Amino acid sequence: MAVAHHRPPDYGHGEAIVSRGSQCGNARQRHAATAFADKRSASADKLVGMTSWPQIRGLSYSTAGRTARGTVYSSDGTASFVWFGPPTSWRMENSDGSPVYIENATDEYRFGEDGVAVHTAKYPNRLVAVAGVSPMVLFTAYRMWAPAELTGQPPRFGEPKHLAETEVRGRQGWEVEFDDSYGGPTVSIVLDAELGMTLSWSQGEQWVQMESPVLDEDFDPALFSWEGVTLEFEDHLQSPEQLEYEQRMQELTEMPPTRVTWVPTEVTVSPTEGDPMSGALGVTVSATSTQFGVRRWLTALGEPEVGFSMELYSPRARTPNGPWTVELRSYNEISTEEAERVLAGVVLPDPPGNIGDIRDATTARQQAADEAEIVATLGTGRNLDDYLHPRGSGGASLLVRTDFSNDQRWREVALAALKPVHSDFDDDSTFQAGLTCIDHPDNDGLTVDDLLNRIGEENPPYYAFIADTTTMSDPEMAILVVDCGRTVFDHEPGRTFRVVPAQMQSVENNLSIANMDFRDFADAVDDDGVFRGFPPSPPHVAILQRDELIALSATNQSTPALARFAEELSDLDNPSLVLYESPRATLHEFTEALDPTPNELRVGVEDYLAATSREGLCQYGHVQILGGHWNLVIDPQTGTLEAAMLRQHQPSTPS
Repeated sequence: MAVAHHRPPDYGHGEAIVSRGSQCGNARQRHAATAFADKRSASADKLVGMTSWPQIRGLSYSTAGRTARGTVYSSDGTASFVWFGPPTSWRMENSDGSPVYIENATDEYRFGEDGVAVHTAKYPNRLVAVAGVSPMVLFTAYRMWAPAELTGQPPRFGEPKHLAETEVRGRQGWEVEFDDSYGGPTVSIVLDAELGMTLSWSQGEQWVQMESPVLDEDFDPALFSWEGVTLEFEDHLQSPEQLEYEQRMQELTEMPPTRVTWVPTEVTVSPTEGDPMSGALGVTVSATSTQFGVRRWLTALGEPEVGFSMELYSPRARTPNGPWTVELRSYNEISTEEAERVLAGVVLPDPPGNIGDIRDATTARQQAADEAEIVATLGTGRNLDDYLHPRGSGGASLLVRTDFSNDQRWREVALAALKPVHSDFDDDSTFQAGLTCIDHPDNDGLTVDDLLNRIGEENPPYYAFIADTTTMSDPEMAILVVDCGRTVFDHEPGRTFRVVPAQMQSVENNLSIANMDFRDFADAVDDDGVFRGFPPSPPHVAILQRDELIALSATNQSTPALARFAEELSDLDNPSLVLYESPRATLHEFTEALDPTPNELRVGVEDYLAATSREGLCQYGHVQILGGHWNLVIDPQTGTLEAAMLRQHQPSTPS
């Protein structure tokens, strides 16, 4: 990282910066409150004289192109000293005088808590994201209602819907409210009655306010430059993705643009002066337009995915235009007629080359990107010890390679385990295992015992996946799953089973959110110890809701377990039960095979076994409760509840 050490700014070796409005020493001296008591009566007189938005707007226009400074308070609790030298020079300081932001015609500096400036060379159409409401809006609010002929774009605000006298931090002003053509809550602005500067801007819960505004000072150019410790923006970036994004945005600004020649505009005409008798009339005219976006793509190459900036906009119209297809999207409603008229007037450049060559180049680029993503996913060179404890890694689901005999086979195993699986929902949604692959030769031959010893007892992961020699040689590529959790939390460290890649998402997704326990899968493996999925549920007979369950519980309360179920049922929120039919013997064998787990409460087991020991069919289901469920057996002929068995996990008490 290159760090440039520069001389700190010297504003005249401690002497004040001379200006028409004041003498400026250090930051706080430069921004000392100016006494306006003798001027407040004059501002009050102006309030009386101004009764219309055109007059107030004209006063705000009078601040354009003039230097300004003031103290700005924000809804986030911060206070800033701000200097503005039109058109592009800014300086912002914290209340302690330390710089936060400096900008001039060619450079931009942003300061961190360490006082080091991050320098960016400005370029046309550079996009800058600002969280909340920037203090800058108070110094340039007039641009929001300036006509398009001056700004090159439709004004953000049209005619105000509210106008009233008010006071902000001791200064008289006019409060003006607007509907925001960008969307969102009403914007409230207060304009100073004397200077025309914006004293306040608020929208929803966010606001900024100005105190002690001053116009027309002579600012030393050094105020808008920096020669202290500086980092270049590219060196400051921590993520390659962010640097790639910045570079891509710069490339986009250099592309031939999409020219829009017509936009739907709402024109507002307001009378200002005239003579009803003679018909003479003077009016002010303003225009507003709905914000929208236009996409273009070469039709022969197919439509690209909708990007982040457009995904919240709804498509309104699309049409072919030479080799291109153009589409209009907007957040607010635009009629089909207006959208089609916008697209009809769009002027597009020539394609950037031969269509066939472009197709070959974009295909090769996508293939290279896909391969780079796969290589990154495989985790080559990752250190296992960096991921073994959830506190440091966020609880990653690890897939550890322990066999290094065949790189291609490892690639096939990992990609199969990560492959999305279609859900059972009606949409196109999928499930995918969230695996972190570890591919490092130090793990060659790593056994389950080696892994557990390496993990230790302190904050272990609950489970891990291993691609071992069996995985690599098995036609099904069955991956080893290891229970790594603590016994105090009912885990069985070292217990294993295998899972085919097609079921990896089921195991990983449920274990990662503790929706199911390790034993739920380990107990459901086939005879060869491999989990290939749970058997499909039998068709259900009915679904019982709260009232039906209460009626069912009333049919039999002859045992302590049945009586307890009836009592607890009334306290459950929205209980339900899916009712199935099965041979009693099947339920009996399943229940007998259940091993009690530590800290598990069981009630009514003998009643349940007795009810399922007879021949014939029965209906069964379970009612979910906190930490467990009630299993019910019902006589299919009479609809009588025969037995209820409670299985509920009790929280462990650490010793």
